[in-house]
Amino acid sequence: METTSAGKILVVDDDQKLLSILSLHLRAAGFEVSLARDGAEAIHHAQNHLPDIIVMDITMPGLDGIEATRRLRTDERTEHIPIIILTGKTSTNDLVLALDAGAQEYLTKPFDMTELLARVRTVHRLVIARKELDTLNNRLEHEVKIKTRRLEALNDFMHELNQALTREHILDKLVHAIRDVSGAGRVSVMMLDRAGENLVCERAYGIDAAVVKTMRVGALEGVAGQVFRSGKTLSAQTFGDSRDADRHYERSAFVSAPLVTTTPDAPRSMFGVVNVTDKKDEGPFSEDEVDCIRSISDAAAIALQSVLRKNQLEESLVVLLKTIGHLAEYRDEETTLHIERVALMTRILAMQLSRRGPYQDEVTDEFAEMIEQAASLHDIGKVGIPDDILTKPGKLTDEEFQIMKTHTDIGRRVLSLPMDGDQPVPLLSMCIEIAHCHHEKYNGKGYPKRIAGQHIPLSARIVALVDAYDAITSKRRYKKERSHEEAVELIRSDSGQHFDPHVVDAFLQCHDQFDELRARCGDSAETLGVAQA
Repeated sequence: METTSAGKILVVDDDQKLLSILSLHLRAAGFEVSLARDGAEAIHHAQNHLPDIIVMDITMPGLDGIEATRRLRTDERTEHIPIIILTGKTSTNDLVLALDAGAQEYLTKPFDMTELLARVRTVHRLVIARKELDTLNNRLEHEVKIKTRRLEALNDFMHELNQALTREHILDKLVHAIRDVSGAGRVSVMMLDRAGENLVCERAYGIDAAVVKTMRVGALEGVAGQVFRSGKTLSAQTFGDSRDADRHYERSAFVSAPLVTTTPDAPRSMFGVVNVTDKKDEGPFSEDEVDCIRSISDAAAIALQSVLRKNQLEESLVVLLKTIGHLAEYRDEETTLHIERVALMTRILAMQLSRRGPYQDEVTDEFAEMIEQAASLHDIGKVGIPDDILTKPGKLTDEEFQIMKTHTDIGRRVLSLPMDGDQPVPLLSMCIEIAHCHHEKYNGKGYPKRIAGQHIPLSARIVALVDAYDAITSKRRYKKERSHEEAVELIRSDSGQHFDPHVVDAFLQCHDQFDELRARCGDSAETLGVAQA
């Protein structure tokens, strides 16, 4: 039967008889013993075999015990090995030199073997304690690194979540964050379908795309259904019966967390379930990992609810703004379709700006959609202009024109009322920019604020050109319409004066679409219906 070694000891002495005696007693005490005859041989052996303890004589030919001890202490491979010095010298100076060189213990010859073994065992217990402490420190350091990485991942996730504008973006970030903090090989997000009957997989990591398409679970079935129904996180070593509704997963440790909001100021909302499994180290999910998964899921659910509310608000706002936008039409029959044409032409120009030029990063698809909706309110302030001025058949007097110019301030005030004390809504903010600034000129000679260049909101610079084009090419009670070609030349000549040169450049690249829309979309309900279709 094999016995376990108490530890490894290197004995160094040039006295062969003493080496044999020490080796015999140390082996009898359960130690694994190696021998060396001088300091150089001791250093070579220690560097290659790393004994737990070195028992070394001071006086040896060649490299003595004090110098060997000093060299062992300066080598990072052997600096931690405790050394017990044996010496036949009784001089205090020799003992001080040995201790200064780095020895832990010393014995003077002749010595009692029982005392030597006692000192070896004492030093060995310290060696074991040091190794255990090193192991503990390494484990703690490893855990600190892991937790630091998790905290960094959580911090990054929260930062990205604050910038997420869409449901799709939130779900993408959710999967990536959970993968990073848990080390899971598989993550899936099951969301409630429109009918409210099944949970379907909308995002997945580590699962075959063909399998993802088939992942559909009844809202009250299996593990996912249980979590969805209870709103509580479930974790276990295995999924249990692989025949259940979660058959898409292998039998392994898993965590299933609900996407649920439980804020005190709003009713509980259940969006779906996050399933996490197939941990890469094949171990169970730790309590810390489960807490991280739960925290990420809770934050994602709040973000989903925020986006849902925002979308509902914007949808309601669009309907309201379209209704408000037509108020001006009922005051002036000649502008019945002016508002609709401006909205449609504005989108054409915005899309052109998104393709090339300095504004292509700013003019996103979302920007183009918003500006089309917001442009219809550019003249909403005219509801506050007296009828005798708004519908005057001839040219306005200077005094009347000053009153007419106030429609930009009226529009700003009317549209700003819903935002007082509330967080700004992007669509409504753009409506205000356009209503207030669409008569500003690039050279600073417009109204109402006489601002110039980039100080004029881009949305207002775009609508200013479109509004001017439609005014030039439309018949009014006080003027005749002018041709498309004339309008193009007038706008070209006013580049850098009335209009932003970059916006003019984009208009010149797509003005044919303006002409086609103008031809289809004259001032009649029938032509407008065709254009919108």
